[in-house]
Amino acid sequence: MKIVVRFSDEKDLDALMAIDNIAWVKGTTPSERIHWDSVESFRNEYPPGSMLVAMYGDTVCGYIQLQNVTPLPSNRHVCELAMAVHPDHHGRGIGQELMRHAENWARSMGKTKLCLRVLSCNEKAVRFYTKCGFLEQGRLVGEFDIDGELVDDLLLYKMLLH
Repeated sequence: MKIVVRFSDEKDLDALMAIDNIAWVKGTTPSERIHWDSVESFRNEYPPGSMLVAMYGDTVCGYIQLQNVTPLPSNRHVCELAMAVHPDHHGRGIGQELMRHAENWARSMGKTKLCLRVLSCNEKAVRFYTKCGFLEQGRLVGEFDIDGELVDDLLLYKMLLH
């Protein structure tokens, strides 16, 4: 089945909220979990058109979101990304396809650097980002106490070639 990536729209919000509620749990987020209680609150944070969604057939199975790191003009060439793929769809190339589209989207906005944060204990995500060409630019050692274990917060980046 072909993966289609497009900008989000109103009809995607329920599925995107559900992906967030499944994907962001202990080990992938420093909080206990991320949980959205309403589509309205999700829409306020991520309005239609604000992220790329991956479709596998008729199913929304993942997203990637880009945002400016700061409002400073000297930092406008950098954007931070966040992404999630529904666990039922891991291993289908959806993350790679989302990343490819996100890099093109970032370039179209004049961005030359992508960055992200990932927990060091999220080894699957660290491997994925490394495979996509991201490098470690910093490590906040022992940044989070998760169930009595100190976990590093990795700061990763990738320079975009035009």
